[in-house]
Amino acid sequence: MGEMMEMEQKAKNAVQAAEVNRDRFSAGMDCAYAWHGVIDQSIRYIEEFQLLRPELWRRFVQQFREDADFDAGWRGEYWGKMMRGACFTYSYTQNGQLYDILTQTVSDMMESADPDGRISSYGRDHEFDGWDIWSRKYVLLGMQYFHEICKDAAFAERIVASMCAQTDYIIGKIGDGPDKMPITAATRHWRGLNSSSLLEPVVRLYRLTGKQKYLDFAEYIVDCGGTDVENIFDLAYADELAPYQYPVTKAYEMTSCFEGLLEYYRITGIERYKTAVMNFAEQILKTDFTVIGSCGCTHELFDHSSVRQANTTNTPIAQETCVTVTLMKFFYQLLLLTGDPVYADAFERSAYNAFLGAINTEKVVEPLIAAEHPTWNAEPLPFDSYSPLTAGTRGNGIGGLKLMSDNHYYGCCACIGSAGCGLIPKITLLRAEDGLVLNLFISGTVTARTPAGGRLVLKQETAYPRDGAVRITFDMDRDEEFTLWIRNPPWSKTTEVTVNGAPAAGSGGYIKIRRVWKSGDAVELALDMRTEAVRPVAYAPQVLMNKVIWGKNYMVPMTGRTRWHCGILPSGAGRSCSPRTAALGTALMIPPGFWWGRMAMWRSGFRPRIRRPMPIWWRRGFRWQTAAI
Repeated sequence: MGEMMEMEQKAKNAVQAAEVNRDRFSAGMDCAYAWHGVIDQSIRYIEEFQLLRPELWRRFVQQFREDADFDAGWRGEYWGKMMRGACFTYSYTQNGQLYDILTQTVSDMMESADPDGRISSYGRDHEFDGWDIWSRKYVLLGMQYFHEICKDAAFAERIVASMCAQTDYIIGKIGDGPDKMPITAATRHWRGLNSSSLLEPVVRLYRLTGKQKYLDFAEYIVDCGGTDVENIFDLAYADELAPYQYPVTKAYEMTSCFEGLLEYYRITGIERYKTAVMNFAEQILKTDFTVIGSCGCTHELFDHSSVRQANTTNTPIAQETCVTVTLMKFFYQLLLLTGDPVYADAFERSAYNAFLGAINTEKVVEPLIAAEHPTWNAEPLPFDSYSPLTAGTRGNGIGGLKLMSDNHYYGCCACIGSAGCGLIPKITLLRAEDGLVLNLFISGTVTARTPAGGRLVLKQETAYPRDGAVRITFDMDRDEEFTLWIRNPPWSKTTEVTVNGAPAAGSGGYIKIRRVWKSGDAVELALDMRTEAVRPVAYAPQVLMNKVIWGKNYMVPMTGRTRWHCGILPSGAGRSCSPRTAALGTALMIPPGFWWGRMAMWRSGFRPRIRRPMPIWWRRGFRWQTAAI
């Protein structure tokens, strides 16, 4: 037994060493923060309003003690999403009350497990459908992030044992073989994209345990390619399509799959997968990243948002908070991996705009609750779900809205939001091989360790982003030579830098200052805060897909008898759906369960070109929905 534990520990150490070697920057410096201003206020507001509510945690655990998702829903995601954000938040606030609440709810969650270790909000008679694997993914992630802050070694071992039992159950049911279900078939949504995002916690579990079976299962998920219609990792590697041109375009779930692929690269070092992740990220920034740092202007999908954001007719269901926070986490991981400040720039845009703007500081109750569900227990949620760019008020719908058995409701964006708060401190000060990396300008202090292990208190005095003046001072227990990297935002065209009053070079994505630092040293920045006009991008041809026939229900038939063709090209349709085409001027019949699609019109002999994005909603009680063409 002792030899087995020693072997597993050696495997774990080797895995961790490999990961550190592949990342350009590293976190985990046990920083202590004393900030003031809007960031600190936002973090503490969410902690008080949401995370310090034991009854809310008990409600979310209860979903796993009953067949809560009898309707193939996603109530099972709530606990893990909020747990991840709560752990990030605790790393900033160090609130002992929050830690005790999290410890109790993790214990409650482990006690909800079946005797074989299974934890699910789905009954066994209909498991591995809908959002079951997606929800189990979040249970694993929630436990993994608590494991990182856990102070009790014995309790940490129980958590690992629970995660292994949960994952072993899944491996016994999902995979190759006649008695197993393909992971892309373990859902009725998005062609398996949501289920395939299980990759991330599986890789992280391998990193924790060193058990080869988890790496083998991760390899299986990667080989499946994210969907059952096309391998999205191969599409990203080829870099011939933007994400909005993929056969499935659900932004949040797809980005989660690429987060998992990034973790898989860290473990394996297979450069093909790093290239795929980098290509995917670059395409997002080029084609699907808006002025407020989110995407999806025609629902929660990649849809060429860089262009569509200028439309005045976009629906209010746009730029989902789940998408925003997932992009922030993805950019954070990419910054660690590459050291490229473009990801810190993108993170900052998301954080100060789409994310902070979504915090429900007025505690507004979503209007549709009283209008459509008068018997529900109405209460405000901490985050808005959508951030449209047109003028309006809070309350454009609750993303992921589900009623629970106690007559309370919640939503997906409300649960994921706290992770956005907690990521801001994590990205602010990182470590490079030769020094420290300052990415965000936030008034207050960060206490950390220098590269040689000395104590450092880095103080920033600034009104940023209202003002471009930033003063950084050092308080150290001993002098030390290292490089201070300071992010130079790309919009600051003429950044002025001084060190103890003497001018220093201020160009490039990072300002790098190497010297022997001493207590009392001061670096001052004067950022160029001039207003810049961001003009709409011309539409040009909007090609939804440049590969018309993807197979299965993505077949778009074309005939020479009709001069014009029209088709609904599905994005995330259910397995029973099939595409329909019709001649210009006729009606198009959409089968039930067809959640969203785009209308494409084209002439015979030409490729389809998108003319107008068109949400096609399935409504309960209707046998068919029709769309006039």
